[in-house]
Amino acid sequence: MVSPILRTSAVILILTAYFYTALSVKVTVGVVYTAGNREAYSETVRQFLQVVNASDDYDTGDVTLSIVEHEANCSSENAIYNVVNSFRQQDICNIIVINNDRKSDEGSAPCSFHNENDTSLLALFVSRPSTSGVLLNSGPGVMNLYPEPIDLSKMVIDTVQKYRWTSAFVLYDKYADSYRTLEQFLNWAADRDWLLRVKEIPLLSRSEVDRRELRSLLRQIMMSREVHVILMTNSDIINTVLERAVHMQMLNYQYQWVITSLNGPLGTVPLEDYEFSGARMTFFHPNFELGDDTRLFERFVIDAVLTVVNTAADMVEDTGGDDQCLLHAYATKVEFEGYSGTVAFDKEGIRDSLQMDLLENKGRELEKVGTWSSLSGTNLTSTFNTSFLTNPVLGGKKLKIISKERHPYVQVKKNADAFELEGEERYEGYLMDLIRKMALHLNFTYSLEIWEDAHVGEKQPDGSWDGMIGELFNYRVDVVLDAVSTRSFRLEAVDFTEPIEMSGYYLIMKRPSKAIPGIFQFLAPFSTAVWMVIGGACLLVAILSTVISYLDPYEWHQLAKRGEVKPEEGGNWDFLNSMWSAWGAFVGGGAEYLPCSYAGRVLSSTWWFVILVVIASYTANLAAFLTQTRLEETVSSLEELASSKFNYGALARNTIVQFLQTATDEPYKTVGNHLKKNKDEVLLSTRDELLDKAEWEKFVFIADAENAFIVKEERCNLITVGEKFFLSPLAMMLPRGSPYTKEFNRLILEFRENGFMDILHNRWFRARGKCDSRFSTTDQSVLGLESFAGLFYFMLMGIALTMLVMAAEKVWFMRQDKEKKKSNLELADRGDAKDGELDALRA
Repeated sequence: MVSPILRTSAVILILTAYFYTALSVKVTVGVVYTAGNREAYSETVRQFLQVVNASDDYDTGDVTLSIVEHEANCSSENAIYNVVNSFRQQDICNIIVINNDRKSDEGSAPCSFHNENDTSLLALFVSRPSTSGVLLNSGPGVMNLYPEPIDLSKMVIDTVQKYRWTSAFVLYDKYADSYRTLEQFLNWAADRDWLLRVKEIPLLSRSEVDRRELRSLLRQIMMSREVHVILMTNSDIINTVLERAVHMQMLNYQYQWVITSLNGPLGTVPLEDYEFSGARMTFFHPNFELGDDTRLFERFVIDAVLTVVNTAADMVEDTGGDDQCLLHAYATKVEFEGYSGTVAFDKEGIRDSLQMDLLENKGRELEKVGTWSSLSGTNLTSTFNTSFLTNPVLGGKKLKIISKERHPYVQVKKNADAFELEGEERYEGYLMDLIRKMALHLNFTYSLEIWEDAHVGEKQPDGSWDGMIGELFNYRVDVVLDAVSTRSFRLEAVDFTEPIEMSGYYLIMKRPSKAIPGIFQFLAPFSTAVWMVIGGACLLVAILSTVISYLDPYEWHQLAKRGEVKPEEGGNWDFLNSMWSAWGAFVGGGAEYLPCSYAGRVLSSTWWFVILVVIASYTANLAAFLTQTRLEETVSSLEELASSKFNYGALARNTIVQFLQTATDEPYKTVGNHLKKNKDEVLLSTRDELLDKAEWEKFVFIADAENAFIVKEERCNLITVGEKFFLSPLAMMLPRGSPYTKEFNRLILEFRENGFMDILHNRWFRARGKCDSRFSTTDQSVLGLESFAGLFYFMLMGIALTMLVMAAEKVWFMRQDKEKKKSNLELADRGDAKDGELDALRA
């Protein structure tokens, strides 16, 4: 039996739930997505509604929200108006329109909406501002969540004024959200007598920059000595501009950039790439404390939902009614802290009391330095401090650097002329990547001069130095950007950095005329293409033999069909047997079954002749290969070189020459004596002479790593052999006593520890070149398709003749068969045949 207390409690709970449901106001929201936006934002709307309805964190009072979703095609006329009318017929008064289509022509704007007569409608629009200056959505009950361009213009003006700028370059693109802010911004700037130079970012498309024209534009800024830049573009263009600015040395402590895209702080700009640049970059973002987990446009979508929630709560609290079509009357009175900052609207339905956070880069992070409000303007709460970015020794300095073209350290880019690259942008390589990274970390800029035919330098009789060391010795340059061997005698004139690579010497000689012996050496006499064609020819012959057997009346299959041979012999030339016969002919095994027809005999004879020539060529070429393997002489070390019959030499200016000529140990002594004895012939002044001798003579070039790289990239008839020897560290050079040496050394050690030096080494030294510097290359003695062209033409003619003979045999057989039947019928008519035979003949 149920206790009276429990029965009474249950009744009370049921009544409470009934009255709560009866008093709760249900608000249905119509959500309109323009094409492509439903997939992007529907889940956000649904999930947030569930959170709002279930959570106590939102003051919804006795309001429960539900949604009805619909899509609108902006390519049709009055798209939004038609969907709104459809919702109104369902007694849905509160509507959210989500349109994040940046590519639509917003000037004609079929997705715009103007309310004239519906006084009970609340339409919340989350859409980007028009680039045409037209107010897209207006009328009673129409609210715009996205900030209006006039507010964004005032935000930039107030911030720039707070920075005390009086001049700037303004870079914009006409597809950007901030483009509508430009005209108002320029008008306000003119009232303040600011000097603004406005340039459009050159675009190839909405999201692709014309890099050549952009470089010219940035050069104008650099030449004007203007250090303030306002970048009015969308996030997909920002990185391209900043990346080019790095190469133009315009991202350093001297420059300040104001970036107006509200998406910039949300991970769009890779701040880690500019961590050590010293550049000052200012961003704007609503409610930055929320982090970057929620995309910018999603924040406005969520605030649209919260606007309905808070408006409905205010209506219920004020009237206690459940008429959801009264919300429009309370929308302009609502005010709350949303995901995009303070949400409030003026009487025209435009965002009021707008607030943005001001952010500036600090290393790879953004730091809030102030706020901007549409009511109180810009308020800076902290100042930008570059001390943590700027190196105390090199920060802000402009170094004069000289270098020379030297593979793979400094070399001209392949597309330098096509893209009309100038200055240091023309060059790439190991040292170019290194100095660019060092400039970012140490906050210096530099000018680069490439010397033609430059040499390291030697001490003169009067105590001075020539070459690049001479420039450092006389303090005319700050750095020599070259990988120079760290020899002790040079230390009296220059300082070396920490080693950046280990140098050494290689032996360069003519590439042997064959590949290294291997398990597939037996395939070497023919090229891969020839082997493939031979295999295809074998398959073709088998197929044609099968076709002839089935179609030619004098071949095995047809003979068996007529009973002239045994039935089991009819398959003598089916596909498998034909393939076996073709292969047997190829390896000298002979054919198991010979053809009966003339067409089959023509085909077989053609194939046998082709095989005869192929086997003869293969046998001769294989013998030549094996003989060449035994006769060809190679060397792989200085020991073998010293005892070989090869002539050899080196560049006369190389350090190793002096070492070898003064050496007392073998094999260096023998090699050095050879160099001294034949110095006029083997110690030459240019590497091209030595490379030519190695390519065309029995000559070995004792060469440094730079020449080994040239062999890998350009001289495919040469190879490097053996291991690197006579190792020595390579480093950059600075003037003796330079204050910059210590900073360079510290950074090089840091790069070595974090793996950046290994990255450079793999990028420039281990990458596969045009010529694979091993023995595995195509040999001139390998027979290619061109060697067998005539033979394969002969085979094709043989196949054509086979088809003609088969056709002739077919016609002849049909004629003979017809005459035979006619003769038999005449015999039957004369009564010479028996009754059974007569029936067979007539059949």
